Amino acid sequence: MSHLQRPALWIGVGLVLHLAFLSALFGDWLRPFFNDASHTRRGFDFGVFYLVGQALAQGRDIYAVEGAFGYRYLPVFAQIFGRLYALLAPLPAYLLHLFFSETFLLVNLLLTRRLFADSLQRSQAFCMWLAFSPFFLELYIGQVSFWAASLLFWFVIALGHNRPHIHAALWTAAILVKPNMLILLPALVRLRHFRTVSLALLGTAIASAPYFLLHPTALSTFLNVNLQVGHFKGALTHAGNLGLWGTLVSIGAKLSGMPLGELSNLSDLSLWAALPAYIIPAIAICTALFITFTSDSTDPAMHLGLWMTTYFLVYKDVWEHHYVFLLPVLIALYARSQSTQLLWIYAALALPTPFIFFDTQAGIYGPIDPERDWSLLTSLVYRSAKVAPTLLLWLWIIMQHKKALKQFK
Repeated sequence: MSHLQRPALWIGVGLVLHLAFLSALFGDWLRPFFNDASHTRRGFDFGVFYLVGQALAQGRDIYAVEGAFGYRYLPVFAQIFGRLYALLAPLPAYLLHLFFSETFLLVNLLLTRRLFADSLQRSQAFCMWLAFSPFFLELYIGQVSFWAASLLFWFVIALGHNRPHIHAALWTAAILVKPNMLILLPALVRLRHFRTVSLALLGTAIASAPYFLLHPTALSTFLNVNLQVGHFKGALTHAGNLGLWGTLVSIGAKLSGMPLGELSNLSDLSLWAALPAYIIPAIAICTALFITFTSDSTDPAMHLGLWMTTYFLVYKDVWEHHYVFLLPVLIALYARSQSTQLLWIYAALALPTPFIFFDTQAGIYGPIDPERDWSLLTSLVYRSAKVAPTLLLWLWIIMQHKKALKQFK
């Protein structure tokens, strides 16, 4: 038996790497591999959750809190977890946050165990959860994308059973943690989960409405931060933005000679330089819609996976830790297909980008954007480390939908 065929090896590698991630949270040896760790302090995003908890205790508007890019989520998360964290000192609160994230991971491993009959594939899936480098970044900055990704994983599994109230509860929870989970709506409509959609949207509205009614300007702030294609000057795209849209903006700026530090909106670029950032995401959405409503597949993982992957091709703010959203997609699809192609795509996404080779002010904290000094080639090499395997996963899912359609015919 080859060493790679030994389940214990995969589990051992996963555990060693995960323990390395945890130990690196309190040291510097992994920070240089990531833009968002090299130039921001531990708990950078968690600090926003902590501050909004304090704001709630003091009766202030959570959407007026300054820090990172501000509070960008629905009020319920702040009202529950932000308020809880604010009851503690910052470090114990951060440690509690890590405990919650690790608990989500443990539940995912227990559920994954039931998905695989083959011990080798099961151990590979365990390793996938444990060894994903964006998860280290998620823990380091204190984010909650992994919480929403875990809820997505539970949601995919639950959709195999006719329990719309549970489906609705899981999707509602995912949206309240991360509103980008709304991107799954077309897939659920195609799968005819109308009751789930209605209950989840109603539940989200009911949970969020009281805060927005008490703070009339908060809703417009929330919508502008999440939907408006604009930022403060110099932040339209940067080394931390690793989605396709951010890549297209970067290419347009560099080809047109427009400094990244001057950009706050797409209109700052000449039309020809900005056009790909308008057109290509629109093509991706239209393609996903066409595949969704012409495919004969009824596999929830296929449909939800398509739209979760599409998010990385169309949204304006995709950070490296967001790639944890692809973990449940990859694992659920691997459980159904056993395709080794997915393992290769996973491996590419699991590795850090080559950022460590291109950082210009390594280890210095502050609003530093190394990409401002990069050539076009450097930007492409750096960003392709995440964008290329994401595109491959998107195309792989599309091909599976096309195969399902051919088999039906």
